[in-house]
Amino acid sequence: MNTAAAATTATVTVLVAARIHPVSQRPTRCPADATAVALALGLSLPVRLLSAGDMPHAVAHDYLALGARVIEIRPCADAALLFASLLPAVHAADWVLTGTRAPAERGSAVLPHALAAALQRPLVTDVLAIEPEGPEGRTCIVTQALPQGARRRLRVQAPAVLAVSAAAAVQLRHSLAAAQAGQIERIAPTPGQPAPDPPPGERVPAGQRRRLLEARSVQSGHSRMLGAIESAAPTGGRVIEAGDPGSKAQAVLDYLRNHSLVSF
Repeated sequence: MNTAAAATTATVTVLVAARIHPVSQRPTRCPADATAVALALGLSLPVRLLSAGDMPHAVAHDYLALGARVIEIRPCADAALLFASLLPAVHAADWVLTGTRAPAERGSAVLPHALAAALQRPLVTDVLAIEPEGPEGRTCIVTQALPQGARRRLRVQAPAVLAVSAAAAVQLRHSLAAAQAGQIERIAPTPGQPAPDPPPGERVPAGQRRRLLEARSVQSGHSRMLGAIESAAPTGGRVIEAGDPGSKAQAVLDYLRNHSLVSF
């Protein structure tokens, strides 16, 4: 084993992006990505923010206000090639952190899985906390959220991809001094450089939604019960309203004997 390579401090790359605010329709930072940035800054490791695609200047400063020193923006003219342009930039990173999914976007949680498959690295989803082991930070204890409020701790070896959960208990800071001291690096695409193949699968527009199942009519439990009673199929019996009690009792007894419910 190479001792010099083993003593090298691990590096962290956090993927960030801009989103459109649902109310103001202005570009802002994504809360899930901001949570991943805050979690990465607490590791005491070199952290780099990376954005594939153009990002407004104000949104980049909002990410730098979290405490990061540099954010690297790689513009891409074609949105279909964003993933292809992202792979070479994260190949050398030991830890790659992303958000779990974009807010209010169904089917947007594919990026961590596609990235881990393309880089051939393990993936841990729904990460709540990361605790580095040793000063190099190449081994971390990762706390993962499970269904029904359960938690589990995993020992993960770098390189790996970690998808941070939106429920991670981290405090987001906003420092104007950090935003002004941070650097924004816009990397121009290299002309003539062959792009890697995109991940396999069908690319679906983000605005497309699946059709949710809905009830044909909304009724109370009492109304549904009355409808079931009224629409019940007849069983072949008859209603006796006239006659004395003796004849009515005899009709009930005949019914029981015909259906072999009594033997007398």
